[in-house]
Amino acid sequence: MKKLVLSVLLAFGFISSAALAAGDADYGLEVGIRSQSGDASGGTSSTTSQTAVQFGGVVHLPISGSWYLRTGMLYTQRPLQVKDGSGVEDKISMNYLDVPVAVMYKFEDYAGVFGGVSLGLNLDKSCDAPNCEVNDVKTPILPFIFGANFKFAPQLGATIYFESYGDTLATVPPYTMKNYRAVGANLMITF
Repeated sequence: MKKLVLSVLLAFGFISSAALAAGDADYGLEVGIRSQSGDASGGTSSTTSQTAVQFGGVVHLPISGSWYLRTGMLYTQRPLQVKDGSGVEDKISMNYLDVPVAVMYKFEDYAGVFGGVSLGLNLDKSCDAPNCEVNDVKTPILPFIFGANFKFAPQLGATIYFESYGDTLATVPPYTMKNYRAVGANLMITF
C-alpha cells in the first residue's frame, strides 16, 4: 500500500513538474462544499446527508488539442449521519486524501467537462456516539467523478461535480456503510 501511494505521488510530481516547466499546464487551488449521502445496511436504520468540505490543488495537463488530464490532491470529508430504529443518531466521519485522475475536454479556456476516478486514501475515521467504532475502512477507494469547470474571470472560476462510490466503505457495527454519493461545488483560483 505504501508503495502504491508513493508511486502515485512521485508520478504526479514528475508529470506536473514537466508540464509546469513547459508552461502548458493550468493549475490552481480549489475550496468548496459538498453534500454527502450514502446507505447504512443492517438493522432498521436510515441515513441523513451531511455537508462536508473539500480543498486542495488541481492541475490541468494538456494531452492533445482540447483534451486535458485533470489531476491534483484534494482533502475530502465523507461524513454520514445514521439513525437507528430507536432514534439514536451516530455521525460517522471519514476523511481522505483524493488524487483525481480524469480526462477533461475544454470547449474553450473558460469552460470544460471531465470524467474519471479519484484515488481516495483514508486519513482518519471517527464516530461521535459513545461505544461507536468505525472498522474495516476500505482504502484506497476509486469513486467515479463527473463534472464541469468554468471561469467567470481570467483567474477565478468554479468546479461542480458528482461523485459515486457503490461498494462498501466501512463497517460501524451493526451497520455496513456503502453506496456513497456526493454533489459538490468548489471555488477555483488559477495561476
